[in-house]
Amino acid sequence: MRTLWKITGLLGLILLMLQAAEALRLRGEQLPGLAGINRHRTSDAATARSGPEGRVTGGTTAAEDSWPSIVSLQNVYGYHLCGGAIIDQEWIVTAASCVSGLRPRNVVVVTGTTDWWSLYAIYYFVDSIHVHCNFDKPLYHNDIALLHLSAAIEYNENTTSIALADIDELQEGETLTFAGWGSPTASGTYERYLQEASGDYVSVEKCRTELGGTDDVDLGHVCLQLPAGKGACHGDTGGPLIDSQGRLVGIGNWGVPCALGYPDVYARTAFYHDWIRTTMNGCTIG
Repeated sequence: MRTLWKITGLLGLILLMLQAAEALRLRGEQLPGLAGINRHRTSDAATARSGPEGRVTGGTTAAEDSWPSIVSLQNVYGYHLCGGAIIDQEWIVTAASCVSGLRPRNVVVVTGTTDWWSLYAIYYFVDSIHVHCNFDKPLYHNDIALLHLSAAIEYNENTTSIALADIDELQEGETLTFAGWGSPTASGTYERYLQEASGDYVSVEKCRTELGGTDDVDLGHVCLQLPAGKGACHGDTGGPLIDSQGRLVGIGNWGVPCALGYPDVYARTAFYHDWIRTTMNGCTIG
């Protein structure tokens, strides 16, 4: 795909636009949360029977205690919708595209497990959803949301909050790592066990170029470049991207499906630090 892109930029751009019809966020289709709100676990029975040898588009199975801040956002039927991260005992950060249009009572937050199917995992109910007021204005921008829980999360060795990267210190080529329960192939079923993969941070300018000069990437985004065969896929939206110090630097937004060598795009938490803090403190800003 990359060779074709270098030879004929115009043809590559056309192909990219066609692929966007099945991006992590479906362009022109339902948002990830809405798309899965009525799905049942029985629809992924084969996944439930599979063991931890599964792989998410070139990723590896995460150790059980390696992502204590990650959560699985699920519907009331126990079906995984998106990822998220604990930033406070009562607050979860995720992608706005995961929860926009949903009622709080239809979202359950599952913590302390790398197995989203587990019947023994601890779960919490959501009492309010705070979507950024400029979500998708323009398209693919401000894709961030906060969930307030009806009860405080009980921290332990498998469950705790993650520190936000509030200063933008990312350097070109820096190694960043993401995790999620997304499918191993475009439109495939979700993995049962948490998967992780690492890639290189690329600048906004380079990311735009790699994605065909799109305006869908700006300073509010972090781009992660992985080799073809590795990358985020459906179900990874809303999941955390961390730096080498274990700080949250991004929240999964969108990308070209799946692992075709294009950068994956995340909301930059440092860019939204003020919005996050003011929302948690009961204030609102754009």
